[in-house]
Amino acid sequence: MSFSQQLDKILNGKLWRFFGGIKPDGRKSTGHLPIEELPIPSLITLPLERHLGPGGEILVKVGDYVKAGQVLTTPGGKRNVPLHASTSGHVTSIGLQVLPHPSGFEGRCLTIKPDGLDVAVPPEPWPNWQDKTPEELLERIRAYGVEGLGGAQFQTAAKIGAALEEAKGDCNIFIVNGAECEPVATCDDRLMQEKAAEIAQGIEVVRHILKPKAIIVAIEDNKPEAIAAMKQAVASDVMVRTIPTIYPSGAARNLIKICTGIEIPYNEHTSECGIVVDNVETVFAIKQAVIDGLPLIKRVITVDGQTLGKSGNALVRLGTSVRFVLNAYKLNPERQQRIILGGPFMGFTLPTIDVPLTKSATCIFVPAQKELPPAEEPMNCIRCGRCARVCPSRLVPYQLYALSRAGRHKQTKACGQMDCTECGCCAYVCPSRIPLSHQFRKEKAILRLLDEQQWRNQHTQERIAARNERLKQEEAERQKRRAAALARAQQQKEDAGKLSAEEIAQKRAAAVAAARARAAAKRAAVTPQAKAQELMGQSKDGMLVAAMMAQGGTSAMLKEQAPEQDQAPQSNEAESKQRREQIPYALRLGAKPKHAQVITQWPEIAPHEQDLTRVENPPAEGVIIPESKPKTKSYLYAPEEDRSQHLVLPSRLRRAAETAAPEARPAPEARPAPEASAAPASSTETDH
Repeated sequence: MSFSQQLDKILNGKLWRFFGGIKPDGRKSTGHLPIEELPIPSLITLPLERHLGPGGEILVKVGDYVKAGQVLTTPGGKRNVPLHASTSGHVTSIGLQVLPHPSGFEGRCLTIKPDGLDVAVPPEPWPNWQDKTPEELLERIRAYGVEGLGGAQFQTAAKIGAALEEAKGDCNIFIVNGAECEPVATCDDRLMQEKAAEIAQGIEVVRHILKPKAIIVAIEDNKPEAIAAMKQAVASDVMVRTIPTIYPSGAARNLIKICTGIEIPYNEHTSECGIVVDNVETVFAIKQAVIDGLPLIKRVITVDGQTLGKSGNALVRLGTSVRFVLNAYKLNPERQQRIILGGPFMGFTLPTIDVPLTKSATCIFVPAQKELPPAEEPMNCIRCGRCARVCPSRLVPYQLYALSRAGRHKQTKACGQMDCTECGCCAYVCPSRIPLSHQFRKEKAILRLLDEQQWRNQHTQERIAARNERLKQEEAERQKRRAAALARAQQQKEDAGKLSAEEIAQKRAAAVAAARARAAAKRAAVTPQAKAQELMGQSKDGMLVAAMMAQGGTSAMLKEQAPEQDQAPQSNEAESKQRREQIPYALRLGAKPKHAQVITQWPEIAPHEQDLTRVENPPAEGVIIPESKPKTKSYLYAPEEDRSQHLVLPSRLRRAAETAAPEARPAPEARPAPEASAAPASSTETDH
């Protein structure tokens, strides 16, 4: 069948059915509750994982003040978008924090402490967006951080651009996904009811970029208010299709099968086949980015559960913690309370509620024990085949489970494990209560790690091969140079054998003279200032050496410059002053001349005379002023009798002194008699 015939069926409103699927309880009790915007939280945490990429850069640092909508990162690669601040405040930290993931692993995050003012960057709307080219519109969509808000968080500009570049011919069909098949979630339903006109404007923007042959808005039949609102808002040529309520009809390939009857192979992207599928909230974000000039810093989520004081749909800022949202909806937790981020099928239980909300978060489900009973103990697989009958990817889940538990990862990949969408239909119908989707999620992570390890090994082997080739080429060049050097040496030896002794001597003398001339030219080309700069950078005492050189240079430099100074004229005072000013002020201040005048005879020491002019109230003539002596501590010197005992020589030294020559013998020191020293001083003696 040609595509034109298939397109006629599509335009006539024909619907198809995809393989598998289930019909669980929808639990859409919050579809009639309006969207309410939550206040600014006390802390904003923005993960950086999907906003940097190879070559990405963080544009702010800790302590900076940011405004709402300000760009915080420069993304690397084509698959990433920049990160924008959700509100105004100061950046308090950039580090590892727990991310919203079932494993509870940590990732780099940027934390903002809001100031409560919500100061925003002025928007830059495009009222004449129809005059822009598709490339300009795609660049604006990417620059304003628009990504898939249906859960996959795939970059919207890259998806639409792939349909323009890689698809064969023009885009055929553009599908707006309003199915929202996940139970509990009603954020898309409520957004279509309240913002249908703005979603229609976003559809027109995408139409201007893709120029598709058909535009379809697919909505499940359990949302009558949203269907009526969209039919009234969209253009006449936009088809609003009411599709049956079956899970998982919201998956891209399943929705394409329902609306067009075309099955997209799992080894190709849907956009490469000329079909683009975008969520209704993503289309709304496109309208805000292109027409209003507002970056994606908020999104609508559903908060529901019997342990909450109230339920509803909330407009939250990206980076708001789950704890803040639960406090706003008055959580009354039970024992072993579970907090599920996402719906009951595609969601996962959070290890902690202190995690931020990202663009992929659609729902926070807080069930009670009776509302969602805990999982029962799994039993052995009985190979009933129910999981294979409901799998929309046409896989055999019980076979994949057995291979995965056995550790046969290559066979699980060959059986199509990477094609699993983790919808949870197999685990829902399993009579043995085996957590198949959890095992498949783990197996896919293992396969990704194995692929990455294989890529690393291959990349390492390529680098080793390139290194070996480079070493081989270097060895060949080295051998070539060695052979050339040997040939030159042999030639010089042969030439030397033909010369006489006088010619050899003349040749050597000429070579020595040429070497000396080259050395002299090299020394002449180097100025003292250049040598000073070189020494300052090479040695620890470079500043001191530079100061010495600034005052005349070292002795070796003076010897080199002596002949030149004899021939060169004396420089004037202006040139010397200019040369001194080139030296730093600290060096000029502390430099001292190294070559001082040689002292051949010590000067005579003049007797010290007291300068009485500096004394206040000088004494009369003839009055002697005793010189002051420094005060000493008495305990540092021994008493007089102890000194006399210490001066007594030992017997061996005394005999040696007596036998010495009289002229070499030292004069006896006059010492007072012990009796005199012991006698008390007379009253006529002056006390000192």
